[in-house]
Amino acid sequence: MNDLLAAALLGLIQGLTEFLPISSTAHLALAEKLLRLDPARYGLTFTVALHMGTLLAILLYYARVWVGLVADVLRGRFTLPLLLLVATVPAVVVALVFDDLIAGPLREPLSIAAALVVGSAVFLLAERMATDRRGEATRSDAAAIGVAQALALIPGMSRSGLTISTGLARGLRRDQATRLSFLLSTPAVFGAGLKTVLDARQASAVFDHPDALAVGFVVSFVSGIAAIAFLVRFLRGHSLAWFVPYRLALAALIVAAVAAGML
Repeated sequence: MNDLLAAALLGLIQGLTEFLPISSTAHLALAEKLLRLDPARYGLTFTVALHMGTLLAILLYYARVWVGLVADVLRGRFTLPLLLLVATVPAVVVALVFDDLIAGPLREPLSIAAALVVGSAVFLLAERMATDRRGEATRSDAAAIGVAQALALIPGMSRSGLTISTGLARGLRRDQATRLSFLLSTPAVFGAGLKTVLDARQASAVFDHPDALAVGFVVSFVSGIAAIAFLVRFLRGHSLAWFVPYRLALAALIVAAVAAGML
């Protein structure tokens, strides 16, 4: 496949699936296998570009919030920074302890299919528990979302899906749960990108197609902004259950592809 076309396709997949509750890791892992992409060409360095595109998307979409956060810190107010810290710690610990498991066995197609199914069940359960009766988010909400982020490291689960589900189950309004999910996931998205940068440096990874890097970055950024805007509006009046049929169909497709020897 042409380098620029492959870069655009992977950027689109990263941008859309990073924020929609359908699992970016699952889609990227499957795309790499189905498209038979050379890991040496589309490995760590290229992955950094994709992560930076989606990180920029969430930073710009919530730019006013981040400016307000800096202003609050300068005034000695640490409510949101503390929530960010509490929500980030569980994912960091799990990522450090179980990195080999997450990057190895749990990234296999059948494991991804199982996670897609389990995540779908979590969505449906959270929707049944949703009450929309809570006020502002608390540190215990952030801690619960942090645990969800840690579980979402399993390919196929979906960070946005699990964190929004957790917010709904704890009684947050839909708009609250969605906004909090994206804000609290920002350090995790940054951390994933930073880890990839460090891995790339350790492996002395080089991608000799800067034009493809640029295409992947731009497409992941633009599609990421679009995905955030869509999901924020969509979940104001719809449930996560709308994404369940797609996730289950994808899981079934993966199992069928494995059975047919395609994966």
